[in-house]
Amino acid sequence: MMLRLKSHIAVLAKSLALLIFFVHTAYSNEAAIPAKKDRTYFSGGLVLNEFRSVSVPFVESTSPDFVVGDNFPLTAQTYALTFSYGTYITENFKTELRYSTGIIEDTIDEILDVNINYSFNWYIGGTLPVTDYLNAYALVGVSFYDADVTQRETVRTIPLEFGQEEVTIRPSPEDIDEDLFGTKFSMSWMLGVDYKLNERWYLAFEYGRLLNDTASNIKVYQAGTHLRYEF
Repeated sequence: MMLRLKSHIAVLAKSLALLIFFVHTAYSNEAAIPAKKDRTYFSGGLVLNEFRSVSVPFVESTSPDFVVGDNFPLTAQTYALTFSYGTYITENFKTELRYSTGIIEDTIDEILDVNINYSFNWYIGGTLPVTDYLNAYALVGVSFYDADVTQRETVRTIPLEFGQEEVTIRPSPEDIDEDLFGTKFSMSWMLGVDYKLNERWYLAFEYGRLLNDTASNIKVYQAGTHLRYEF
């Protein structure tokens, strides 16, 4: 009986010592986390790119010099993976670099497959604590981007002066740039909130304008969810 009691006491003592060790380690790790102004972070996420104000003039395939229609304005929605690296300049001011790569394309007006092939972004902006677990932030910056475009043909009924006619159409080769956009750079902005999961992990939600292509007048807005690790 005494041996069994001593054995239970020994197990309890070891368990208590182990618990104290883990609590101490956790406390030490928490204390070692630097203030915001000294932190760096990585994040990864999924974003939706929404194309707006897209114009795709189309021509008869056998007569490419004659535009027969344009269903303006058109929209498209594509998806991308994005990765970020950033640092806090001060407690409430940060800067970051991002890279995104397209993973799901969309088809515009049945004749043009589009996707953002890749984009590089640089952002800088401020953060504002809302609660102990919620922060809001605003970022502005510049983006370098490239689109992936595939032109298609389809049969469509075209209204004529004395009736209708079925013709094979495709995007106008003179009006559609080979990578859709006429420029490569644009000003960008993002608004977001992040929720603190613990001292190192945050879940962020964003919405903003990725690009405004001044040559084609196409705008791409972006909504995303990101998981961020700070250290």
